[in-house]
Amino acid sequence: MSSQHPVIECGIRLLKSPEGELKTGWTEQGGKELAEACSLLNIKLDEPLTLQALQSVFLEENSPEAAPMWFKPCELKAGPLPALVETPEPDQLTLRNTLQGLRQTGNGEAAFSDPLTELEHYGSFIATSAHASTPLFDLFKSLAALYDCLKQGTPETPCLMVSCDFSGIQDTVYTITSKGALKTLRARSFMLELLCEHLIYEILHMARSDRHAVIYSGGGGFSLLLPNIEQSHDSDGGIIEKIEEYRETINKWALKEFEGRLFIALDAKPFDKEKLRDQASFQEIRQSQADALDRLKRRKFSDHLETLFTPSMPEQVTVKKECQITHRDDLTDDEMFDLNELKKCVSMASVDADKRDSDDYLWVSESCYHQFKLGDKLVGATGIFRYTTAIDRSKNPGTLVLPSASGGMVSYTVEEVADATPATQWSINSWDGQRLFLYANYVRKHGELSAYARQEEKEQLLEEGRRSVKADDTASFAGLAASSCGADLIGALRMDVDNLGKLFSSISNIAQLSARSRMLNLFFKLHLNHICANRSFDLLKKNQAEHEEWGKPGRNVSIIYAGGDDLFIVGAWDETVELAFDIQEEFECFTAALPKGANGISGGLTLHQPKFPLYQMARLSAEAEAYAKGDRDAEELKPKKNRISLFYDHSKVNRKRRLGDRELSQRYMLSMQWGLANAFLRSLMKVYQRCFKQTAFQSEERKGIEIEKFSYGTIEKWFAVIKKYQQSNQLYLPTMARVMKDVEREFSDDDKDDKDDKAELFKNLVSYLYTTEENKRNWISHLHIALNWLTYLRRKV
Repeated sequence: MSSQHPVIECGIRLLKSPEGELKTGWTEQGGKELAEACSLLNIKLDEPLTLQALQSVFLEENSPEAAPMWFKPCELKAGPLPALVETPEPDQLTLRNTLQGLRQTGNGEAAFSDPLTELEHYGSFIATSAHASTPLFDLFKSLAALYDCLKQGTPETPCLMVSCDFSGIQDTVYTITSKGALKTLRARSFMLELLCEHLIYEILHMARSDRHAVIYSGGGGFSLLLPNIEQSHDSDGGIIEKIEEYRETINKWALKEFEGRLFIALDAKPFDKEKLRDQASFQEIRQSQADALDRLKRRKFSDHLETLFTPSMPEQVTVKKECQITHRDDLTDDEMFDLNELKKCVSMASVDADKRDSDDYLWVSESCYHQFKLGDKLVGATGIFRYTTAIDRSKNPGTLVLPSASGGMVSYTVEEVADATPATQWSINSWDGQRLFLYANYVRKHGELSAYARQEEKEQLLEEGRRSVKADDTASFAGLAASSCGADLIGALRMDVDNLGKLFSSISNIAQLSARSRMLNLFFKLHLNHICANRSFDLLKKNQAEHEEWGKPGRNVSIIYAGGDDLFIVGAWDETVELAFDIQEEFECFTAALPKGANGISGGLTLHQPKFPLYQMARLSAEAEAYAKGDRDAEELKPKKNRISLFYDHSKVNRKRRLGDRELSQRYMLSMQWGLANAFLRSLMKVYQRCFKQTAFQSEERKGIEIEKFSYGTIEKWFAVIKKYQQSNQLYLPTMARVMKDVEREFSDDDKDDKDDKAELFKNLVSYLYTTEENKRNWISHLHIALNWLTYLRRKV
C-alpha cells in the first residue's frame, strides 16, 4: 500500500487477504486523515473489515416489516441486474472466491486503467462488515472523497458540498412539434444529460478532484463532495467564487439557447467535518442546500432582467421560416438551416430569397439541426468525445457545443473526429474505458420494424418531404404506430417512483446516499434497456412469431428519457401497455426489501394518433401519471400510490366527474393498484388470449387479431352492464346472464376436442367476474379498461 488513494487503493485491492478481510491497522499508511474519514463513515478500525453479501440498499433500518434480502455477487455490466434472494452467500471465503473468480474470468485487472472503474465493475454487488446494505464501491468511493477533503481542505471547513438542480426540464425537452420529434427529442434529452456530466467535469477540474467526489448524478441534478480549497485549479480565486461565476456563465448560455425555459441552480456550501458524523447533522446540510437551490430557482435569471424584459420584433415573420421544431422566430436567416439536406448543413442565407418559402426547404435553428442529426447517431453510439479545440460542425453534424468554466466553448461528439484529438472521452454503458456514461439508449430502428411498418414509414416520410430513410435511422411515429396490433396508435408511457423523499429522508451518510441514488440510476438508465429489448409479458406471443411478422426481436418502443427515478417511453400502443407491466414487475423485484406498500412506481399511459404533437403526448401522459398517484379506491380515505392509469383521456375523466359524489365515482375507476392490475386485469387478458387468432388485415404484412368467441356485440353488452351499474349501483343480472350465455354458446360450437379446454376457459372467466363481492366490485369498476384493451386490439386501422 502506498499513498492510500487512488480510490483508496481500489478498495484495498477489493479486500485483499485470501480470507476476504482487511486486518486491523489497514489504515496506518493513510495517516490520521484516513482514520478520521473511516470514523465519519462508521467504519470500526478495531475490528477487521470483511466481505459480506450485499443486502438491498433500499432496506429501511428498524423496519419490522422489511425482510432482509441479498444480491448475488456479480460484475456490473450492461444487461439484467442481479435479482435479490432470500439467502445470502454462506461465508466470507465463498464471497472472496466468487470475487476472485469474477476478476479472473472477466476482463482482468489490466483492462482497467482507472481504479474507480474497476472498483465499480467488481464492487457494486458486494458489501463489507461496515454496513451490509452499502456496496463496497460506494463505501470506498465515499471514503476517498472524505480523505481528499481532510487532506486538502481548509482546517475550519474542509468539506464543500456542491449541488445542482435543473429547473424547467419539461418545458425545455418537450416543447417541440412532431416534425422529426423522436430524433430531436431524444437528442435534446441526451444533451441535458450530457450537460449534467459536463458541469460535473468542469467543477471537478476546478477543485482538482475526480469522479469519486460524485455523491449522485441523475434526474436533472447532481451532488459533489469536494475539498474546500482556497484556490481553484489555474486560478487565484477560491473554489466557491469560481463556481458562482460559472453558474452565471452557464445560465447566460441557457437563456440564449432555450429562451429562458431552462435554469441551472448551482450552490456550494462549505461545512465542518463533524456535520457528517451523525444523521441529524447530515440531513441538516442537505436540507440547507435544498433551500438554497430553491431560493436560486425562485430568483432565476435575476441578473438578466434587462434581457428578459426588452421587447424585440421577430426576425422571421412567416410560419414557414420560423424553426419548424421549436417555433423559434428570433433567429436571423444565416442562423437557420434546411433539415431536408441530409449530406451537409446548408445555410439558408445562401438560398435565393424568392425560394425561401418553398416547401422544398424545412427551416430549423442551428441547434435543432444538430440535435436532429445527433438523434440517429445516438442509436449506435458507444462513446462520447470531448474536444477543447474548435470542431468544424459543417463536417461533423450532430456536434454539441457547451460553455467551459475557463472561458470559450467545448465540443462533444459521439463519433471520433478524424482531424482532432479528444481531451477526454466517456464509454456509454460500458466499463472498458476510464469514464462511464450511463444512458437509457434503447431505440427502435427503421430496419427492425416489420415489412408493413417499414413501408408505412417510408410513405409518411415522403409525404413530409423526407427523401430517404436508412435501416439504422430512428423509427418514426408512423413506423411505431404501424407496428401495433389492431389500431395504429402511439402509446405514451410516463412512470415515476413513489415517495422518493421518504426513501431518502432516512439516509445517515454520503455512502448510503450514493448507493441508493446510484442503484436507482442503474435501474432506469441501464436495466431499462434490457427490459425493453426483451418481451416478458407477451400477450400476442410476438416472441413466437415466424418470419419476423412483428419485426425483429425487441419491443417496438423508444426511450425518450429515463434516469433518476422516472421515465418517458413512446411506441406501439400495445407494446407500451405490456412494457408498463414488465417495468413494474422488475422494479418490484429490484426493491423487494421495501416494506409492502411503502414504495412503488406509479404510471400513466395515453394513446395518440402518430401525428399528434409530441409535447402534448408528454403532457397528457404526465397528467395520467399524476392522476394515478392521487387516486384512491372506495375503501380508502387517502390516495394510495403504486398505481397505473391505462388508456387515460379527458373524456373518461369527464365521464367520471359526471357521476357525481365520491361513492358514485368509485364505480368507474381510471386507475388501479398494481396488485389488482396483475391479479385481475393481466390475468383476465390472459384468459382472452386463449381466444385470439392472428390474421392479416389489408395485406399479408399487416397483422392483427380476431376473437371469434367475443363478438363486438358481446363487448357492447358488457359496456351496457357497466353503465347500468354506474347509474344504479346494481349488477343487472338478466343482462349479465344473457352475455355469459352468449359466450357459452359461442364456445359450444367448437370441435369436441377443444370443448373441454374452452369450458375450462369459460369457468376461468366466470371466476374473475362472479366469485366474491370484492371481485365483483373490482371487476365491474375496472372492466372497461380490459374492454378498451380488447377493442383497440381488434381494430383494423
